[in-house]
Amino acid sequence: MRKILVAVENTVYYRKIPQYLRSLFSGQHDVVFYFHTVVHHYGSQASAELLDPQDILATLGNTERKKFSGCKTYLRELKEEFVKHGFAENQIETEVSISSSGVANQIIHTAIHGKFDAIVMGKKNLGLLEKVVLGSISSNILAQNDRIPVWVVNGNIQSDKVLVPVDCSPHTLDATDHLGFILKNNPVVDITLFHSCSMLAQEKIYPKDLFYEKWGKEWVDQHLQGDADGHFHFHAPEQILREHGFPMERVHRLQTDSGIEPGQQIVRLVKHEGYGTVVMGRRHKDISKGIFQGVSDRVLANVSDVALWVVG
Repeated sequence: MRKILVAVENTVYYRKIPQYLRSLFSGQHDVVFYFHTVVHHYGSQASAELLDPQDILATLGNTERKKFSGCKTYLRELKEEFVKHGFAENQIETEVSISSSGVANQIIHTAIHGKFDAIVMGKKNLGLLEKVVLGSISSNILAQNDRIPVWVVNGNIQSDKVLVPVDCSPHTLDATDHLGFILKNNPVVDITLFHSCSMLAQEKIYPKDLFYEKWGKEWVDQHLQGDADGHFHFHAPEQILREHGFPMERVHRLQTDSGIEPGQQIVRLVKHEGYGTVVMGRRHKDISKGIFQGVSDRVLANVSDVALWVVG
């Protein structure tokens, strides 16, 4: 069973998320969506922990209470819409929570304690002042959370094509493993494994023993040799998808040295080849950089109508 935590609001930035999820999981009954909306309460977190939900609700002001009621209505309508599209009622759970610790903190807490497989967010186009003062919920979740994959849905996604940048890092295998687990029963998605040979692409061969704990020595010794000279750009990710049962006739290889750096190449592919989802592993060093830094930053800043999955 796959469990997806979907952080939603009744705003333009989040309205395309349900459509994307219905398209991705249509006809699949081993997935549960937990639609979660957080109403921020400007009170003491310490006092909130001593109250039960009904008592907290009683402390809300008129504006907060109205928002809480509106969120309840929105989530009820959202569940009805999914059921109308063929999903079972027990596949859709909803909750409006009240938190004084911040929206991002509440979502991460819910995701970790609920053992969810992914967090789904929308991308807000904040102005410079808003970014400085408030930050972005999506970026805060990425900055504070390195345990649960985050999917950032940006715009109206129509394509079933998935692009997976691959290299010789553990992060490539983590991203591919997550993708294979999530999409193992999808009947239409096409996956392209993309390796960049551009001028500024960073190529590093990691010691094999770094992979032993998760993948096991026998698997690593067999599959991380791969294509040549310790490079497993394509071989190991393909093996992971194969072991998840994903049909290999819908898995393709793409390698190019055109373009200056990987971020530019990915943006070009999304724009001109019509990819709807990009799945990327995140290096641990990227976590401290802040809001969508590195390649993922450039992808989200320069393309729309795409979902970016950040794993690790």
